[in-house]
Amino acid sequence: MRGMNWPPNKAWTSTDLRLGYRHFVAINYGGKGKDRWVILASVLEADSRLKVSWNELNDKERWNTGWAQLPRDEANPASNLEKTLSGISNESQEYLCLHPSSDSGLFIPSHDKELRRWFIEENE
Repeated sequence: MRGMNWPPNKAWTSTDLRLGYRHFVAINYGGKGKDRWVILASVLEADSRLKVSWNELNDKERWNTGWAQLPRDEANPASNLEKTLSGISNESQEYLCLHPSSDSGLFIPSHDKELRRWFIEENE
């Protein structure tokens, strides 16, 4: 596992299809130590959401920070969407309808003046 700063980056690219997509934005995070987690929403379909452990996001074979430029058929192959959704475990399905936290900075306009910090890499 590579050492990543906490809190998480907002942009993530999965190395495999997740819910039929590969590009995600972090909309919430929490937990402490080894129990840290991040809620991700698909960039192309905001209702496609999943909860991922911080340990999993730190696995470079599964996730990369930022949005990698991918050919359209790799980023969102429509023919694989139904197959991908049918393979989601019941445990993962409970996280598909989660909402951004009020302090995520994703609401416009934001009425919460105390937004949580999100990590930003120096080269961004």
